Amino acid sequence: MARLLSFANYLGQANNVQVIEMFPSTQKTMAYNFGGDVSNYTFEADYQPIVLDQLSYNSNDGEPNFTNTNVTGFFANAEVNPSNIVTTDANQGIIKLTIPAQRYTGPITPDARANVTMTVLSFKWTNTGVTPTTTESHRWGIIERYEPDVSPGNPTLSNAYIQLGIGAINTFSDDSSASGLRTAGTYINVSSTVNRTSQGVDAQFQIVVASDGTLNIDANARGIDYSPGDVITILDSALGGGGAPDVNITVLTTA
Repeated sequence: MARLLSFANYLGQANNVQVIEMFPSTQKTMAYNFGGDVSNYTFEADYQPIVLDQLSYNSNDGEPNFTNTNVTGFFANAEVNPSNIVTTDANQGIIKLTIPAQRYTGPITPDARANVTMTVLSFKWTNTGVTPTTTESHRWGIIERYEPDVSPGNPTLSNAYIQLGIGAINTFSDDSSASGLRTAGTYINVSSTVNRTSQGVDAQFQIVVASDGTLNIDANARGIDYSPGDVITILDSALGGGGAPDVNITVLTTA
């Protein structure tokens, strides 16, 4: 059975979290007033879309209710462009954060109650004027809503979706190097049945072999039951069979 995190577990406590609803194409600027000079502070922000199994709303005020909500999986995180954080008025304690558009570009279920994508954006500030330095953060939970420019669909069926708690490959490395013996081309849904060091199954990769024999490897399907340190060997025969060395993919982290 998949391990699910409650919404509260994923975000931490409710303090310093604000939930809003936006279209993926919407961009908003939020002003923070720190009440004093923050010229010695540094600022950063990143975000990650997660998928909620269900979402309800309070009948009295229309606010989202996460009491019975679980996080079933997630998508890759990304850094907010530093230009989205304006510190021009830092000496007055005013910092402006622009929540970027296109935080999430995958499918969205028009049904607003099930398999809901929420982008969690974390805004962090570090006070470098004290010893030791201190870091605090504020989080935005952005419920991504369907709009005509977004493909209708279930986000859990996306190739980029990583389900929690089933040993799906999250990050990996490989030992590939350029080889003139590699057969150039794009190889889709490449899998392996050899040299697995655990019970992991069903991982598939898209491997692009360039004309100089270098490789670009992406995960098409992340599989289940893998563990960090597992080695997946892709035989050269699956990449055109030109006589180059096999490729070993090492699992770094799983979900």
